[in-house]
Amino acid sequence: MFLELCRLDHTLRNYQQEAKEKIFGQWDYVDNVLYQMPTGTGKTRLFTSLIRDLSLASLQENRRKGILIIAHRTELIEQIDESLNKYRIPHGIIAGAFKDRRDFLLPVQVASIQTITHPSNRQLAEAFHADFIIIDEAHHATAQSYTKLWNYYPESKKLGVTATPWRMDGRGFKGNFDTLIPSMPIKEFLEKGWLAPYKYYSVPIDSTIRSSIESINEFGIDGDYKTSALEQVVDTRRIRAQLLDSYFEFVKGKKGIIYSISRKHSKHICSQFLDAGIKIADIDSETPAHLRKRLVQNFKNGDLDIIVNVDIFSEGFDCPDLEFVQLARPTRSLVKYIQQVGRGLRRNGDKQCLILDNVGMYGRFGLPDDNRPWEQYFEGGPSSSIRQLRNKTDRDNLGLRTSCERDLSEGLDEMKLIQQVDIETESGIMVILRQEDTDESLDNIEVRSSTIYAKYNIVETNEEYFIENIRNNKRQLLCGLSGRKSISIKLMKKNNEPKGFTIISSFNRNSKPSVNDRIIGYLYREGRIIRFATWNRETIVDVKI
Repeated sequence: MFLELCRLDHTLRNYQQEAKEKIFGQWDYVDNVLYQMPTGTGKTRLFTSLIRDLSLASLQENRRKGILIIAHRTELIEQIDESLNKYRIPHGIIAGAFKDRRDFLLPVQVASIQTITHPSNRQLAEAFHADFIIIDEAHHATAQSYTKLWNYYPESKKLGVTATPWRMDGRGFKGNFDTLIPSMPIKEFLEKGWLAPYKYYSVPIDSTIRSSIESINEFGIDGDYKTSALEQVVDTRRIRAQLLDSYFEFVKGKKGIIYSISRKHSKHICSQFLDAGIKIADIDSETPAHLRKRLVQNFKNGDLDIIVNVDIFSEGFDCPDLEFVQLARPTRSLVKYIQQVGRGLRRNGDKQCLILDNVGMYGRFGLPDDNRPWEQYFEGGPSSSIRQLRNKTDRDNLGLRTSCERDLSEGLDEMKLIQQVDIETESGIMVILRQEDTDESLDNIEVRSSTIYAKYNIVETNEEYFIENIRNNKRQLLCGLSGRKSISIKLMKKNNEPKGFTIISSFNRNSKPSVNDRIIGYLYREGRIIRFATWNRETIVDVKI
């Protein structure tokens, strides 16, 4: 039984350990498993722990188990190599850029899909007996090169890991994998503190640039927009001016990456930002490996503020202190969109990522923490195609209304705050603040406290405070709003009343009270009755929702 091979790994997060157990358990019934988990939640760490379990079982049984890890990019191979080294798992590397790392005597091999399936390496592939194959970024696994892999090793147990099991043609993954194991939704990762909170800014759905993008009818063989068509629409001085305006308005001085259309587009963006005194560099597929490595290191060290890239940092790039992501490249691919916005969500202290969607991609794909039917996309069919995806995420279905517009310096559409997610997890206090309507200002955001007495929130609206039953959404008025609006509502336990809370309106999201905090009132429980008293205890309200 494969589940018996799974060991408890105290270095894993609880959801990673649970994922590992599910994968081993599924291998008792099927050969090919696809596991979905969001960008930034540690899939490399997960499958490295799984490889260690297999290696230990091999030693105990005194039987060699060949393990092959497949990736399609140098950055991914380097990331896997580093993770295996941390777990002290000896391994060889089969890839063109790592010829000095080849050691076919080792039972664990990391291989480039291009190298292992190249006709000139057929004998090399057949000589290595792979009992287990791990495929990183497995949404690529339907490509012809991966079909060769299935033909080479038909008897092996296979695991594919990806954040985005989706295909533009809607054909699904059943041809390669027997089953999909989805992780918990991104919302839950955010609420539990495993991903960084964020603010999402975008041009309105009905903006001029969105209309221009939607009018493009030239597509490449992969189904995405043709680069030449995108350049005509997006690579203009007027639209590049908005990129710079957005930078200065929302993320000036922060560390970030920009996703561009092409090498030419990257150069144009770099030139414009450099003229404004910003430390920026560009990277693409033609950037020499040594230069790319140096630029990335400069970026991580803080010697560069921004790197512009052409599909280089969509996969295999980890920089936890990344502070913003700017989308300057329209796409029809849900995979690219999720991978790109997900780059900034890796948790790092109390970081909040800022996402600047200058091309309105949320209008097609929804917001980063939307729940997505991964099981349906895995199965495939007409409802999973790019056409249906667009229909499901248009502005009517998103519940979004038309945004007002104003002119910027180049006469472009205004960037609006589309969604804000703020989470505070210290001292058991959690505050979630969201804005999902494009035409609502921050003044109209409802602020909620964490849950109390198992089923209640305190809610601040524009004019009043309510207590809300989260099970049936009923509200009861507590008191009117006096003075300023809150950024968060804190619930502090009262030492002398174990069942009582002080409700505090705050201008910050720190767990500890500050001198600027304001007491709204007090909640306390007497048997089955919950009572609210105003700060001066002049008014007492019994809660009956």
